[in-house]
Amino acid sequence: MNLQLSIIMFIYASEMAVITTMICARLERRRDFFSGACKCAAFTLIYTVILAFYQPSILVIHIPIVLVSFLYVYWCYVTNILQVLYIVSAGYIIQRISSLLNTLISYFSPHYLAHDVNGQVSALWYVLILVCDAVVFLGFHCLGGRGFGIPQLRKNATIRVVAFGILVVLMNQPWTLGMLYDDIMHHSYTRYALAETIWNFIACVLCVFVQFDITHIDRRDNELEIARKLISDKERQYKMSKSTVDAINRKCHDLKYQLSALSKGEDNQKHISEAMELVESFDSAIHTGNDTLDIIFTEKNSYCKKHDIDFVCMVDGDKLSFIDVTDLYVMFGNIIDNAINAVRILEDHSKRSIYIRIHQENQFLLIQTENAFKGSLQFKDGLPKTTTGDEFNHGYGVSSIKMIAEKYGGSLNTRAEDNVFYLNILIPMEGKEERQ
Repeated sequence: MNLQLSIIMFIYASEMAVITTMICARLERRRDFFSGACKCAAFTLIYTVILAFYQPSILVIHIPIVLVSFLYVYWCYVTNILQVLYIVSAGYIIQRISSLLNTLISYFSPHYLAHDVNGQVSALWYVLILVCDAVVFLGFHCLGGRGFGIPQLRKNATIRVVAFGILVVLMNQPWTLGMLYDDIMHHSYTRYALAETIWNFIACVLCVFVQFDITHIDRRDNELEIARKLISDKERQYKMSKSTVDAINRKCHDLKYQLSALSKGEDNQKHISEAMELVESFDSAIHTGNDTLDIIFTEKNSYCKKHDIDFVCMVDGDKLSFIDVTDLYVMFGNIIDNAINAVRILEDHSKRSIYIRIHQENQFLLIQTENAFKGSLQFKDGLPKTTTGDEFNHGYGVSSIKMIAEKYGGSLNTRAEDNVFYLNILIPMEGKEERQ
């Protein structure tokens, strides 16, 4: 009976469970999360008990634990196959780094931290496992807080993720083969084993960088996809809006001729109706001191008037001159569209109001908006989640606003209180001349 092997493999399974759970912390859990987790725990327990009586080849002994890790992530979290491969590969890497750190320390103190003269594992070795796990997992957690994440991994990431998974598997084989063709206890304390351990440790660290690269590339791909979609739509709307505003200006120019005709009493009723129409059109126009904002706000204000929505803005448009025209349209187009979508469904028309204030405060440009909304909002990473149910085509508005704010060195903050949504953007004004 090999109880020691069972304990070691149970520890290995526990490490994989802990690290994959840490990586999946931001993923949504499935409704049957606990059922899936219990199934995986039961399978792991049965497997480790079997190992006490039967030991398979060292090449395949860890494979069932890895498969259970796949099942755990797939059964318990809302994800896809590519993300499962990515997560389990990452978990395997972090676990290997902890295990290799343990091996390196044990190599230099074999009599205290490894096997004794009877081939039994020292109690201090188990303590070392816990210490290494705590150090490596805590380090991973701190690193994760600075940007480690699970990418969306659409189909164009398949080759990268599969290649990464193969790399993770292959890098561990020299050590495994060494233990297979040599006595495991003897092999662990040879110079060849030390070289293998160092190589494996370096390979694992490199794989962590590869994983960050995959995450970064995928995030950039998604951002570019968002940007292309939004810019295409907004540029088309910009051209249409400019034409509309130009038409309003031409009509307003004609207003004096309409009034002149009224004074002469020529077909008064006809000219009165035309004049009222022109005045109403002119009344929708907003002048901020920035041509792009004038176009955006005039279009949105016209829509708001037709749908009984109060559009209130206090804007110093000249302060926004350093922001690119397209960025302005994408930013404020999304801000106002999101607000309109929120207030137009309110049954109480007195709450159908949108407030926008843009001003300079010290060395910062401050953009503040607020509007009422119905129901409740859920936030993810500080941003409100879409309420449309279509994550691919919707929910990118606030993300794009954040992207543009950060492009100019600024930041975005959102919150909801008493069914009022607040959005604040802070952009430094220093160096704006260089950005123009």
